[in-house]
Amino acid sequence: MRHTIDADRGFTLVELAVVMGIVAILVVLALPSILGFRTRAHEARARADLTHMAKAQAGIAVLDGGFTTDAARLEAMVPGVDVGNATDRSVRVLVGDIAPGDGRQTLMYSRAVSGMWFGMRIVGVGPEAGRHTCSSILEAEMTLDACTGTDW
Repeated sequence: MRHTIDADRGFTLVELAVVMGIVAILVVLALPSILGFRTRAHEARARADLTHMAKAQAGIAVLDGGFTTDAARLEAMVPGVDVGNATDRSVRVLVGDIAPGDGRQTLMYSRAVSGMWFGMRIVGVGPEAGRHTCSSILEAEMTLDACTGTDW
């Protein structure tokens, strides 16, 4: 008796269901990780924009003796970063005084696409001199007084 193998047999419905189940499980396991990468990338972009702004502000402080809120001047020094237009991704800039009228501290903050706010405060003189970073879910917490740590 001769047995022939049918080459057109294909896969059974059970075999296809098993493969689809395995693929679905792999997708469910990988999806949170993939979404986490995107969130971290957006947050890194917001922090990088603030770091570039800090360098521009440092240069202005050397030239002028204080920080500035002049959006056009900052945008010219850091092309590609939106300053002060209150769009979701724009960098907001505040300048504060250590002594009245000296403009020796600044706070720049920006919102990442993920919704997290990141801030960088630069103090030019005094016991708090240096860079301070902060982060929050609320824009209202981005103030000169609240941004005193090293959150990022």
